[in-house]
Amino acid sequence: MPRRRNEKPNEKPFLVVLLTIVFVALGVLGILYAMLFLGVELSPEMQSMVLLTAILGVGYLVAGYGLYKGARWGWFLAAAFTVLNFIGNLLYGTYLALITDAALLVLLLLTAKHYGIHVLGKPAKPSSPVPAPTKPVATAFTISEKEKRFVKRKHRY
Repeated sequence: MPRRRNEKPNEKPFLVVLLTIVFVALGVLGILYAMLFLGVELSPEMQSMVLLTAILGVGYLVAGYGLYKGARWGWFLAAAFTVLNFIGNLLYGTYLALITDAALLVLLLLTAKHYGIHVLGKPAKPSSPVPAPTKPVATAFTISEKEKRFVKRKHRY
């Protein structure tokens, strides 16, 4: 997990902490919502919605744990479950929840760099004092003919 220059070892950026809290809270709320309808007779459409909410709740909890640990799989899992929830909200017509899903996707994109994921372009190349391998190394150390006569010596080891 890459750290920033002024960041302490155990300190996480604000957006990462916020994202973790949101995913854990959504997971707990999803599981509680599904448990609310355990003993109730429901229509098949409502049963599928409650089942999807329970699956998403467990997925959000696992993704929240991965986000807290700073794991790449946590970020990918969070993105996958957010897209799945977005599709579910489109199918069931809960358009107000689409705003929450869109905000979660924006937060995930903003924190992607913290998890080592480069979403919006190529990763930045680290600057190195070593020349690129495409440049021949010999051009940096050329010796003129005049200086070569002092270099030619027999070495005995």
